[in-house]
Amino acid sequence: MDWAALKSKHVHAAYDAETRDLYVKFPGSPPVKHVDIPLHVYQNLLETDDPHFYYKYYIAPCRVSQGRQQPVSLASYAVKLVLLLAACSLLMATGLDPDHGGTFEESELRSN
Repeated sequence: MDWAALKSKHVHAAYDAETRDLYVKFPGSPPVKHVDIPLHVYQNLLETDDPHFYYKYYIAPCRVSQGRQQPVSLASYAVKLVLLLAACSLLMATGLDPDHGGTFEESELRSN
């Protein structure tokens, strides 16, 4: 896979015809991968006089990843779930008895 310079300064693109993956490299950033891009889209990107416009409107919506992304750990999902459950519990508790700040007095519990 060879990188080709576009008509815009310092922007390069590479295309893998077997996987139909398009890679676009902007200055100061890692290559961006786009999947299932037809060959004619890559050819149009190479031939256009305004590759930034063409990329922004025809290719960028197909973005898959930018460089290496860190995998999300199971622990981060667990922390988010605990926080969500705590917030729901707090909302439910305060909604039960607005006169007492969400808590029941012992005498109120016995009378019911």
